[in-house]
Amino acid sequence: MRECILGNFRRRLLGVLKTDSDLQRPTVLESLIKRHISIVHLAEQHISMDITQGIREVLLSEAFSGPVSSLHLFEKSTDQHTGSATETVCNWYIENIIKDVSGAGILFVPIHKCFRSTRPVGGYFAESVTDLRELQAFVRIFGGYGVDRLDRMLKEHTAALLNCIDTSLRSNRDVLEAVATSLHAGDRIERETSVKQIVDLETVIGFCVQAGLALAFDRLLAEASGAILEEGAPLIHSLLAGVVKHLPDGVPEKEEFRRMRTVANIVGVVNDHDSVWVRSILEEVGGASDGSWGLLPYLFATFMMSNIWSTTAFNVDTEGFSNNIHCLARCISAVIAGSEFVRLEREHQHRQSLRNGHASEGMDPELSSHMSAEASIKSTLQLFVKLSADIILDSWSETHRSHLVAQLIFLDQLCEISPYLPRSSLETHVPYAILRSVYGQYYADTQSTPLAILNASPRHSPAVLLAHASPVLRHPRGDSPQYYGHDSGYFKGSSSSYSQEHLYDADIGSLRSTDNKQRNYRSSGPLDYSASRSRVKSVEGSTSGSTGPSPLPRFAVSRSGPLAYK
Repeated sequence: MRECILGNFRRRLLGVLKTDSDLQRPTVLESLIKRHISIVHLAEQHISMDITQGIREVLLSEAFSGPVSSLHLFEKSTDQHTGSATETVCNWYIENIIKDVSGAGILFVPIHKCFRSTRPVGGYFAESVTDLRELQAFVRIFGGYGVDRLDRMLKEHTAALLNCIDTSLRSNRDVLEAVATSLHAGDRIERETSVKQIVDLETVIGFCVQAGLALAFDRLLAEASGAILEEGAPLIHSLLAGVVKHLPDGVPEKEEFRRMRTVANIVGVVNDHDSVWVRSILEEVGGASDGSWGLLPYLFATFMMSNIWSTTAFNVDTEGFSNNIHCLARCISAVIAGSEFVRLEREHQHRQSLRNGHASEGMDPELSSHMSAEASIKSTLQLFVKLSADIILDSWSETHRSHLVAQLIFLDQLCEISPYLPRSSLETHVPYAILRSVYGQYYADTQSTPLAILNASPRHSPAVLLAHASPVLRHPRGDSPQYYGHDSGYFKGSSSSYSQEHLYDADIGSLRSTDNKQRNYRSSGPLDYSASRSRVKSVEGSTSGSTGPSPLPRFAVSRSGPLAYK
């Protein structure tokens, strides 16, 4: 009878994974599993038989995707297929969200921390299965095994995309060297001629955007995993968060420190999740080993001359772009930082082998190497920003400036995303007044104008510098309001339908503020105008008159712990 009950429970578990249309929502799946477990426990009381252990075994076997022999309490052959439930769910996320094989128009929405789709993916819109609440339900169902499996599949997919970047760098090395020479010489004609010779530039951009999508999804998965760990095992979570702050930074990094940092990164307690994740991928696959990776900022700078900007528009409702170009910024920041760490590690190992283990005198070599790694990352990112700004402003003219606005906002968002690049560093190449004017067209209102107070440059504003000067001051989680997108309605298109040709014609000084009204605002850059992140009406001709969503209360999750252990 025990095997009959457990067999029925296993069949029920696999049966509710998908509906007639597609994947079941994790929150719905969790409630169905809990309901069936309660039924089994009720039957257990009447037959005087311990079935709880069997339920635990079934859940572990369906969540664990490794050899069964490595799990305790199992006496089954090692060749038995396990983790079928986890495989099903993880494959669905990879195929339908990251790869978007159904062509549903998947977009990452930074302000809501979820993915959206222009049409349903199976039976639901993408936001119904990708927000933090749904991912937390996934973690509670499949536990750490499911998180590891989905993280590994995301890494495998991203590794293939990074290999495409490596191939592009190798095949276009001579052309990129010519591009670098023309950029430093300021020869616009030679630069445009060389860029036209780059093979499959648009394809590489698409791969980088997809890698950025994978980075964004893994960051959400880590945040959800950390929230469940903090709820179920707060001591372990606080231990990881405390230990990772005191891990010594060395290049090359010791194996035990690398493993601890990787574990901490999976639960989202590492400040720079993206670069640590990319770094681990490059170390596993042996990437960034060729000298052509030194041309990476020049390859990324040529993206500014792509035709993709003709279909790019900024959306104030999502604080992202209509074609996921904000994911490209995430990819560029992470790949440059991760590849620089890997390159410097290999150079350090090579020098150590030449010295036959004789350490140099003076400063601690680990501290010195880490400081040089951060300096190298900063200089490489600053070089990319400089080259990109030069290309953008050099190609601007009265008859050709439709791409200018989206590209400038892109560079500003890159500085916002990267922990190694202060946001105010963009002002060296792009005057702050231009960025202020651009954002003013999107966010300004005739009755509420916190922009009018930001007359000074962020470089000369102590309050702004405190917010942007150092990555140490950034708080990646827990300090800012959480936004979740729960509605599964049709995804709104870009709200920047007015002509970008007239963005500079508006007079910012004409903005009127209301008298005798108290306003709470933060002088932390053009995107953060108030604590409530309110949206205000745009200039005449704009369709972005909607206000931003108010923070929803954090989802009250169950405190029963992972199902695999209850």
